[in-house]
Amino acid sequence: MCSKTSTTQDKEVLPFLVDFVQEFAIRKCKEELNETPERKERALHELRSLLHENKNTSGLQFHEDFLIQFLRRNKYRITDTFQHFQNFVILNKKESYLFKSIPDHYFETISSKYMVLLPKRCPDGCAIVIFEIAKWNPKEMPFECFKQMVLMLFYQLLRDPMNQINGFKFIHDFQGTLFFMKYCTPQNVYLFYNTAVNCIPGRYKEIHFINESVVLKTIWNVIKHFLTKKIKDRVFFHSNATELLDYFPRSIMPTKYGGTLQDPDMEDWIRKANREHEKYSIEGQPNFY
Repeated sequence: MCSKTSTTQDKEVLPFLVDFVQEFAIRKCKEELNETPERKERALHELRSLLHENKNTSGLQFHEDFLIQFLRRNKYRITDTFQHFQNFVILNKKESYLFKSIPDHYFETISSKYMVLLPKRCPDGCAIVIFEIAKWNPKEMPFECFKQMVLMLFYQLLRDPMNQINGFKFIHDFQGTLFFMKYCTPQNVYLFYNTAVNCIPGRYKEIHFINESVVLKTIWNVIKHFLTKKIKDRVFFHSNATELLDYFPRSIMPTKYGGTLQDPDMEDWIRKANREHEKYSIEGQPNFY
């Protein structure tokens, strides 16, 4: 159960699209993430000094908003923040193709709709992303673009301070994913795990799995050995989609998952985010507001 200070008043549901940090999120940022104006200024100075002295990051001018994403993710623990940022830099330099936007024409295909960003937030302010992998067709969209689209979405989502502070909840629907088995190599599974946990500065509050399959069992048997107890305690397996309503208000869930939301489509936002991502660099981008 969320505390009163970390949720909207009287369980009000917010739209995903907002243009300022809500009052409850400001409180959360201070109480949960340890952010104060003084601590932010001091931490930014310390972090910039460490990055300046490091051979991998010396000479790079990282955007302040980008650095704050990592500070918030690590609750202003400088050592953890620096290590997290180093992980990001190493991945960016080693696998630079992952950080590119995808060609716009892919958004004309069904394959681009395997990630669904819901238009409403949870009462605790979390953004919700549904992964329907079965919609992805590797003959329509190469696996490289599949991976790029995941990173694009999350680095763009994190330009919203509300997402930095409140975090994300994920629903992974594994119905009809047997074809995906060939992509579940230990290298690919570890790449997704390492990128999500060690490189992206996101707060992952809940991870839900529905329609269990051989693919899900394979992935889980690999990644469960790497996950901390904290993350494992936030993972939920469901025998049917209606169990999601024990965790999400019916009003914010699509009808196919037992909710009342008729139009869960935020495809235009994702397409625009991909265009914004064309301006992305290792130095980061400013917040949207």
